[in-house]
Amino acid sequence: MFTIDSTKVRAVIFDMDGTMIDNMAYHKKAWRAFLKQHHMDVSDEEFRRKVSGKKNDQIFRTLFQRDLSQHELEAYADEKEALYRKLYEPEIREVEGLVRLVHQLYEHDIQTAIATTAPAKNREFGLRALGLENAFDIILGEEHVMQGKPHPEIYLKAAIKLGVDPAECLVLEDSPPGVQSAKAAGMTCVGILTSHSAEDIHESDATENDFTEITVA
Repeated sequence: MFTIDSTKVRAVIFDMDGTMIDNMAYHKKAWRAFLKQHHMDVSDEEFRRKVSGKKNDQIFRTLFQRDLSQHELEAYADEKEALYRKLYEPEIREVEGLVRLVHQLYEHDIQTAIATTAPAKNREFGLRALGLENAFDIILGEEHVMQGKPHPEIYLKAAIKLGVDPAECLVLEDSPPGVQSAKAAGMTCVGILTSHSAEDIHESDATENDFTEITVA
């Protein structure tokens, strides 16, 4: 059990995909469908290396192995994310204990944020399904940063917008690039073991299976 000390932690920042919702298998299915439509394929290891935790524009440039116009990037992103939402909509649910933890943080006057590579339509889709549309103080997505994870930009920007020192922030993440991003920003990071093993995210300060194993005091 990991306890968030409300006398030391002023803000908790959540990743979304694989952290708030256990959706990575559906993103993978959507990527596989997208790749098939474009006559491409990647191994499981290539998928982890090229796709996991990255921004869409980074992923598409890597997959197509060329520079892409903004129009192409947006069209490919819309295509892939529409596939994801269609596949995941019947199954979407919180990672167990999420809503309880968000309410606990509010009761302890700890600010909350989302820092994710998920595009706007996916964020709205996820938060609406969880009933958390208005639960977070700030939400940052891929369009708010130049550098994707593992670069620390998104977490540093979240701290600035919250008005909190990075050392007083706790990040909840599920992927190696996400953990690396949080640690590079100077933040404490708890890894959620939905899509990666504890060994994969060994750089995190602690790991828990889900949010039922995290409390606030």
